Amino acid sequence: MAGASVKVAVRVRPFNARETSQDAKCVVSMQGNTTSIINPKQSKDAPKSFTFDYSYWSHTSTEDPQFASQQQVYRDIGEEMLLHAFEGYNVCIFAYGQTGAGKSYTMMGRQEPGQQGIVPQLCEDLFSRVSENQSAQL
Repeated sequence: MAGASVKVAVRVRPFNARETSQDAKCVVSMQGNTTSIINPKQSKDAPKSFTFDYSYWSHTSTEDPQFASQQQVYRDIGEEMLLHAFEGYNVCIFAYGQTGAGKSYTMMGRQEPGQQGIVPQLCEDLFSRVSENQSAQL
């Protein structure tokens, strides 16, 4: 297995209805794999920047060229996990964050076309790969 055994991804979700109604301001920006956060109470301070293996911008709409779809997140994270699982490695993915941060949406998604999360897409690929290769060695 090439590369690190632990990878970290961060995803910025859209504002929810409450945040929109309160005219909330986004304090997060992303450039490549770097995520920066500004303190709205101390906007003169330099932003705090952090680098992750993956930084996904899902705060805006799909028309935004930086927008990370469910499929993009799966292609980057889920496909590699499935590959390593078939190579015989143990794999694990978990979502961490406060309530309402978007963990369930990223992992499970919605039952609408194009809205499936990592887990349903991974299961679909897993069963597809197994049905395509009936030999004893996958």
